[in-house]
Parts: sequence; C-alpha cells; structure tokens
Amino acid sequence: MNSDSENERLIEEESSDEECSSSESESEDDCLDNARDWCQIDINSSQPSPPKFPFTGNPGIKVCLGDSEDPSEYFNLFFDDEMFLFIISETNRYAESFFEDAELTPASRALKWKNTHIGEMKRFLSLLLLQGVVQKPVEK
Repeated sequence: MNSDSENERLIEEESSDEECSSSESESEDDCLDNARDWCQIDINSSQPSPPKFPFTGNPGIKVCLGDSEDPSEYFNLFFDDEMFLFIISETNRYAESFFEDAELTPASRALKWKNTHIGEMKRFLSLLLLQGVVQKPVEK
C-alpha cells in the first residue's frame, strides 16, 4: 500500500506527463479537461505548485484614467453603453416573450410594463451594487 507522499509523487509524475502542449494534435478542450483533474495537494509544502497555465501577459490597467478618483469612471470601463444596450435589448425581449405566454389577470402589475432604457438600467444596477456596500436593516 502506498503512503500519501508516494501517491502525491505519482500524481505529480502523471500530471507532468500529461502537460498540455500547443501542438495541433491536441485541442483546447482536451487541455481544459486535463486541468480539471483532481489531485492530492500537500498542505504542508511551503511552495505552491506551479500553475498549469502560466500567465504570459503584461499585468496592470491598460486604460488611462488620469488622476480621477470618480468610481463611476471605473464602472464605465466594464459597463459601457454597448453593454447596457445589450442588457436592455435582452431584458425587453424577455419581457415580450413572457407576456406572449403568460395568462395575466386584469389586476396584474405586469400589464403596466414599459420597455426599459439606459438611465433606468443604470439606476437599477447602482442600487444593486449599493446594497452590497450600505447596510440597511430592511431591503425596502
């Protein structure tokens, strides 16, 4: 019967034999499947194991924001108008398909639905983000 350290050594040898290469014979899917294999980790080791996919890019922000400390400028880097237009179009498309299939009562508030727009979606996302920052006893 193998000890834990022998098992870990065997697993490391197997994983080094199965390293992903950039050859044309092995697809990206095969490479990702190998990365998902579970293996023993030695928690007593002081050195972390090397990553299977080493980072080769240049780290850091690639956008110049100047000396601005406005959080909305950082937010706009990730959620630009193109992203909001996509979210809005999909929201409105979903609402239309929902109303086609739904049997609504005359008192249903869904009958008051109006298509959303950029300003409304920005306010909605702002409120969602603030809920994670500002602590209130009740959601209302």
